[in-house]
Amino acid sequence: MASERQQAERAFKRLARKRPLVALLLAVALLAAGGLGWWGATGTGDESGTSADGSAQATASEEALEQAEVVRVVDGDTIKVRMPDGSEERVRLIGMDTPESVAAEEARNCEEGVIAADYTKSLVVPGQTVWLSRDVSDTDRYGRLLRYVWLERPSDPTSESEIADKMLNAVLVRDGYAQVKRYKPDTTLYDLFKRWGDEAAAEGKGVTRKWA
Repeated sequence: MASERQQAERAFKRLARKRPLVALLLAVALLAAGGLGWWGATGTGDESGTSADGSAQATASEEALEQAEVVRVVDGDTIKVRMPDGSEERVRLIGMDTPESVAAEEARNCEEGVIAADYTKSLVVPGQTVWLSRDVSDTDRYGRLLRYVWLERPSDPTSESEIADKMLNAVLVRDGYAQVKRYKPDTTLYDLFKRWGDEAAAEGKGVTRKWA
């Protein structure tokens, strides 16, 4: 019968596969608390000789971040990327929404949408390397990948300052080109985005006039 430690390890691996960002936050929280409990409070290695703390971080980080190449910007909140296997995917940015600019119904498109799309194009260009991380859902009803898009690979994906400066979703919200949206169940960063979105609207940044 598996030991409690083995059972806990398997449970964490299942969590990392299904909710990688949550697993990463959990691993960092446990490390910050001074020990990983079932991984070993003293940080000694596991049976393979690998540091338990290092293994936990590596597992979560590898699951949470995937490198991709930008093909083009579709609109303010959607980009097209080329994955490592060569396939091309549309990526819908999690946690926010920009005004429409390329909707099939022309009446839905607006000046603010074009401005927001142009701002996204100023941040990501074809051929650029980005890193993708997911929350809970893998795709939306249109088959687009639901992801947080990192402009630079973060050294700590849970750092508020790194999220603010390196994550495209966050930059668009902070600079006032995207409105914060709560799309369940992908709400891990909702409160953080909401704070930044409120600040941007209060200062009249970007195109916040569209919804402020």
